[in-house]
Amino acid sequence: MVRLPHPRRSPKHFLDVQAQLKEVIEDVNYRVAMVIVEGAHDEQALLKFGLKRQVRRFCDSRMPTFAFVDEVVEDYADETVLILLDFDDEGARMAERIGNELEVRGVKVDGFVRRRVARLLLPEGIRRIEEIGTISSRAEL
Repeated sequence: MVRLPHPRRSPKHFLDVQAQLKEVIEDVNYRVAMVIVEGAHDEQALLKFGLKRQVRRFCDSRMPTFAFVDEVVEDYADETVLILLDFDDEGARMAERIGNELEVRGVKVDGFVRRRVARLLLPEGIRRIEEIGTISSRAEL
């Protein structure tokens, strides 16, 4: 079931959501070594919210999943990474697959932050990471 944004939400509501997202990103900057996203637009959207961590783009890499995972394991074994793929069916499936493969090979995956971001975005009708900028534009109305 797709949740659409509530039509009468005020700019203050979106300012609150924006502040919560920025808090999450600050936490990510402190706790994780690297963030996995789908593509460049996702990376740019997160940078605008203050992300300062290394980013790897899964889809842009054009690598098979196993090769992408091998690279991440090589660079981030024993560290914590965040998989922030989109919140559609395919994104959720790939996030779970990549996450499972990384954890089996010694990379810690922060699933809590992914769920926290989903709880902030999905009620606003946002399923794609690259669309988080719409929170800021709605806050300015």
